[in-house]
Amino acid sequence: MTPDQILAFVLALTSPPPAATAFPVIAAGGADSHYPVKPAPCPRPLAPFEIEGKTVACGTVSVPEDHAKPDGRRIPLTFMIFKSRSLAPAPDAVVHLHGGPGGGIVEEVGLTSTFFEGLRARRDVVAFDQRGVDTSAGGETRCLATLANHAGDLAQRLSRGTGDQEKVATKAAYLPPEVTRACLDELAGAGVDLSKINTEQNARDVQAVMRALGYPVYNLYGISYGTRLGQEVMRTAPEGLRAAVLDSVEPAEVAFYDTLAVPFAESFEALFAQCAADAGCAAAYPNLKDRFWALYSKLAKAPITANGAKIDTDALFDLVAGRNHFTANRHSLTGYLPKLVAELEQGQTTTWDAVAADQLPPRQTPEAALAGLAGLDPNALVLAQTALRLAQQGEIQAQAVKTVLDRLEADRAAVAAGAGLVDAFESALLAAARTLPNPQARLAFAADYLRLRTGKPTNEALHALIARHFAGETRARLAGFAGLLTPRNVSDAYARISADNRKLDYLLVKDFQLQMYFCQEDMDINSPQGAAAVNAGLRAKYGWPAQATKPVEDFIDAYYASCAPFPVHARPGFHEPVTAAIPTLALSGLLDTQTAASWGPQTARHLPHGQAIVFPETGHGALLFSQCARDLGVAFIENPTVPLDKSCVAGLAPSFVLPEVKVEAQAAGPADGTSK
Repeated sequence: MTPDQILAFVLALTSPPPAATAFPVIAAGGADSHYPVKPAPCPRPLAPFEIEGKTVACGTVSVPEDHAKPDGRRIPLTFMIFKSRSLAPAPDAVVHLHGGPGGGIVEEVGLTSTFFEGLRARRDVVAFDQRGVDTSAGGETRCLATLANHAGDLAQRLSRGTGDQEKVATKAAYLPPEVTRACLDELAGAGVDLSKINTEQNARDVQAVMRALGYPVYNLYGISYGTRLGQEVMRTAPEGLRAAVLDSVEPAEVAFYDTLAVPFAESFEALFAQCAADAGCAAAYPNLKDRFWALYSKLAKAPITANGAKIDTDALFDLVAGRNHFTANRHSLTGYLPKLVAELEQGQTTTWDAVAADQLPPRQTPEAALAGLAGLDPNALVLAQTALRLAQQGEIQAQAVKTVLDRLEADRAAVAAGAGLVDAFESALLAAARTLPNPQARLAFAADYLRLRTGKPTNEALHALIARHFAGETRARLAGFAGLLTPRNVSDAYARISADNRKLDYLLVKDFQLQMYFCQEDMDINSPQGAAAVNAGLRAKYGWPAQATKPVEDFIDAYYASCAPFPVHARPGFHEPVTAAIPTLALSGLLDTQTAASWGPQTARHLPHGQAIVFPETGHGALLFSQCARDLGVAFIENPTVPLDKSCVAGLAPSFVLPEVKVEAQAAGPADGTSK
């Protein structure tokens, strides 16, 4: 952030809104009368240097529930647009298709802005929550009454966590059958046609949203389930689609849940293959694959204790699989794993302890850079140290500026919305709820509080809630607060109910949203028997012990059982490979334990203009892990028919840490103990 940028941002944020909008298509109600557009406030906080109405805008697009019946029931889809940084942007915007299904993207406005910044250099970026998902799941499709009726059970489940270990972690955990049935009954009572919440309708939504927002020609960037959706766009609604990037690919033809263990197997095999292909690693740790699984079996019988923690088969498996966690910042761990295995074979835990203490892999910090400086004269060393320390101070100052700007933007938005009185009412209401005499009374209030969302926002409903649960002075004080609320305040107070219960709401909504898609359109090719056959094949092909695949099979059995209440709506051709002649780039990561590294190349082979890149040291969502992946995605969108320069990919390969050598033998290898 330069001083000029900060000054311009503050002046823009604090100045009166301009008379002319930067998003005329939204102001005009959309570019296509078949899909009306309404502006709406963007979720907070916005990313730094984003100004609503100038650089980012949000709203809804009205689309048919069934695109084959354009005059029938309609549903709103929530979107956001990030305006290109260019003063002469390319006309073909990029639409981001989020993963899931379940768990949208619009409320992650700051994250989306950050990861797609490269694309914004030349193009607008559009994102929207898919039908039935998150902010595009209206009250009638969010099972609000079910959540209120099962608030206690779901809250207990939230406090316990889902309990999924790394090896069986998927995109969501399954819901108890009684909650699923209640949710289905609620949807049926609201007249929702659940069969229309599917990937084919989603694909037509993509085209509708882009037309509505004035982009008749566009590109797509899908991640995870977004790649499945992207393939369906290429098949059923390709008009206007110029190019597609599929990041962490789910092939249309793969029985995804039957093959849950395949990405894990390929990720583990990548570790063994990389070590075997590296001369130093192969010499220091021969037969790593056999040794790893022998260690796994050994730990099953006799776990090791390190610093009070147990190192057993689960812990070992989870550590290796956990390399794909971007937020855990362990995706440079591969180089240490052969050494870790060799130490554990001898009952030593030096490397394990360093990883557990978050000391490995080492973080890139100015201090680490200073410690590694060598070969400089005293003056150069001082200058280098000064430059690095100034860089560190600049980073701290930049973070402080970001915090202040976030607060400024949030305060301005709160003042504009008159949020002060709502804050006071909400605080008083929740404080009073905490003083209710017993857990049953508090749970009854919480359920009633959640049920407010099933009706229209009215002051009368708030007074009725207060009267049902409070008495005496507390009731009078809360009623006084409620009486001061304007209609806008009341609407904001209702919106806070969702915000206050975001985690609880998400627990129900994300699980059910995933089931809406998977249970209806994928159960025709997935089955417990199919999963068992896949896992048996993995054991035979890769030498996995049965203990390694059993948790996956147990999870699958329970998850498939949770699908029983859903009807199956199989569609002819849905599970056939996509063969569209649209330029497509498939990105995969060798560490990905959600979508197999082989699936990107597999998908690209069916596409006449498809190409694939597999990145080492990369997990789920390749663009999250390296500038190389982000730059290649941008380069492809810019010129989708020009061969890519992929030389940066080789630089991501791991360097393996070798055993420490004696002083007299140091001449035989690098001084840093690595093989490269």
